[in-house]
Amino acid sequence: MLSKYRLWLQIGGLVALVLLGFWVGWSWQGANGEAALARSSAAHANTLGEIARAGQRQLQKQQELLVAERERLQALDQEHYGELEDAKADNERLRRMYAGADAERRELRIQVRVARADAVVSETTGGSSVGDVAALELSPEAGRAFWSIRAGMIEDQAKLRYFQQLERDRQGAD
Repeated sequence: MLSKYRLWLQIGGLVALVLLGFWVGWSWQGANGEAALARSSAAHANTLGEIARAGQRQLQKQQELLVAERERLQALDQEHYGELEDAKADNERLRRMYAGADAERRELRIQVRVARADAVVSETTGGSSVGDVAALELSPEAGRAFWSIRAGMIEDQAKLRYFQQLERDRQGAD
């Protein structure tokens, strides 16, 4: 009977040793798993931090480029606006001179080349050939309109120069 108890003791000890082994293995794997998880979490956090810093650097660079572009456009606007204002002032000065001139000087004379077939001009200037020069005089109303037309042309030319400069700069940046 003693041998029967001995066998049960040995089986119980063996089961206890097996359970103890499982517990030790399980604990050791858990510790290693937690350490691996901690290392993985730290690496992940570092990667996310680096991505965030790279994004921040890229955003800052884009903002600096945007500010530089705005400053360049503002300088271009000021330059062309100044030229436009100078041209407008010059046109207004000429308009005032025209308005204050005597009747003879107020008449605008334009020399034009006319063809022989132009009957109206031929009658007023006599016989003429192709390429002859005739003088035309504008009415006072047409003379005043001339300055308004000239002012519009000055503005259009200034705008055209401005947009051409913008396009040249844009193509130079590409």
